[in-house]
Amino acid sequence: MDTFKRIGFSVGDTVKLLWLHRSSETEINPKELHDIYEELFTGRNVAYDYVARIAKKLANEGYLQMSQVQNRKFYSTTTLGKEHLERYEELYYNKFIEMLKVINRIYYYITKDGQKPAPPEYPLQQEFRTYFSKLISVKDMTRFMIFNLGSNRTEFYAAEVNEKLNELFGWSPSNGYLYEITREMEAEGTISGRWKEPEKRTIRLIRVTDEGEVFAKQIASNLREQVINIRKYLKSFVDFFV
Repeated sequence: MDTFKRIGFSVGDTVKLLWLHRSSETEINPKELHDIYEELFTGRNVAYDYVARIAKKLANEGYLQMSQVQNRKFYSTTTLGKEHLERYEELYYNKFIEMLKVINRIYYYITKDGQKPAPPEYPLQQEFRTYFSKLISVKDMTRFMIFNLGSNRTEFYAAEVNEKLNELFGWSPSNGYLYEITREMEAEGTISGRWKEPEKRTIRLIRVTDEGEVFAKQIASNLREQVINIRKYLKSFVDFFV
């Protein structure tokens, strides 16, 4: 799925937000705005004509005002446009910041690149959890941690997976989904499980199988690619408001 859509913006939404933000600081022409967009979103090109059309549309809606110097058009944000920008900021800025904190921790844990982020002071807010699950594969993240624990432990409790995810990143899936994933992995043969007390069947111990150790490399590679891309775009969106 396109990263822009996972984050919650279309390309049009992104160009619109960039227009409102940058032209609130100084008058700017479409060529300058186009260059800024391509610098922020390397590899996600958009046509210059499209950027110019978005500016014209925003001007028609009263969010931008246009002035012309010779043959060059310049735009600045109107009072109405600034109010619209503030609504964008209220809706998205805190959401992006909080999710970026989690992604930064996962990124460092996987890559060891850059400065180690501060440990989580609190779990990701409930209001952001559903949105976060659209950014990253919850299944891959959970399987990654299962395999990670299994690389150092002969056996462990399923509940320890969520404990570790919360400890390291400030996020974990629901307990119900965790147990759904472990059942699926047992059926696939990547982990095996046993009841600690077979007569009670309340505590299940799991271990990673030989097949799981092979599959773990693929999961780690997939997750690394996801996290790098999501982190890049979240950082770019946060830069709008800096």
